[in-house]
Amino acid sequence: MHLKSEVIRLLEREKTVSEAAIARLRERCHLLEQQYGWPTNEFLRKFNAGEIGDEQEFFLWYALAEAVKDWQATRDSVEELLAGSEAVSA
Repeated sequence: MHLKSEVIRLLEREKTVSEAAIARLRERCHLLEQQYGWPTNEFLRKFNAGEIGDEQEFFLWYALAEAVKDWQATRDSVEELLAGSEAVSA
């Protein structure tokens, strides 16, 4: 796949934005991990199984974890496009 240099720059910027968003969201998750003593994956298991309460912070934590997954999917897609472009350009 051949992408114009302008598109490549936009994709690289989107990758940077995605990585920054992931880092910020993970920081917020980490604060909740420290507060409750669970890693996010354990929290999600408990939350989805209905094993914990319905505190507002739990819904925030869930939303943060989902946002991390969404941004990771965006970043992965952008990386795939950039890698495909580099392979053709090389």
